[in-house]
Amino acid sequence: MKIGVIGVGNMGEALVRGVHTAGGHTLFVYDLRGDHLRAVATRYNARPCSTVDEVVKGAEVVLLAVKPQQMESAMAAAAPAGRPETLWVSVAAGVTLATLRAGLASDRVVRVMPNTPALIGEGMVCFATAADLPEAERDRVALLLAPLGRVEEVAEAQMDAVTGLSGSGPAYCLLIIEALAEAGIAEGLPAPLALELAAQTLRGSATLALTSDDHPALLRQRVTSPGGTTARGLAALEAGGLRAALAAAVRAATARSRELGEAQGRAKESRR
Repeated sequence: MKIGVIGVGNMGEALVRGVHTAGGHTLFVYDLRGDHLRAVATRYNARPCSTVDEVVKGAEVVLLAVKPQQMESAMAAAAPAGRPETLWVSVAAGVTLATLRAGLASDRVVRVMPNTPALIGEGMVCFATAADLPEAERDRVALLLAPLGRVEEVAEAQMDAVTGLSGSGPAYCLLIIEALAEAGIAEGLPAPLALELAAQTLRGSATLALTSDDHPALLRQRVTSPGGTTARGLAALEAGGLRAALAAAVRAATARSRELGEAQGRAKESRR
């Protein structure tokens, strides 16, 4: 495919890297930062473009990897160069399919929520499309996103919750790693070792949960002996409200995602 990427910041560059890793595609890239654009283009054998128009005209699929507050101007610049067959893919949080359809004057739009582990090919990537987008195009999107990690198609109504859980989730996990390492240091472990223990323990536990057919609760019970060290530690976590705190984090981030989408809708209405 011929693929255009508008915006090559952290997530945009991750998309470029994934496409490049998959191989066989022609990449067109654009970014306001000229030096950064040229560096990314060189790194991934992409064609740097001086205008948005140039990216869109050369591409069958256009990835909009800009911040939510930049999306309106990006769509205004991109839409005139689009063709009826152009497939538009947005990674901007809170930007709805309706907003994309209106801004790009196209029904061929896809909304994507990746997370930062996509930078190393270990992301969780969810996407939502218009109900009438052909199955072949959905497969094309899934194939395009596959180098970033695990990919799932979801209903758009679920995208705010996806944002609250997996989109923001890496920050929760990193905070847990940080806290575990600090606790290990407080108990006498050298800092590098404590960090390695904390990070690898989460990594291994996540891999176990993903590869096992058993529910995480059952896996947890298997390593929790009555009256043992793990039982004592779990009791302390429950007493400290870990479950409630994580649930509150997901709820808060989900609500914020909804707010961002609603704010964009109100701003657009006020300009009419």
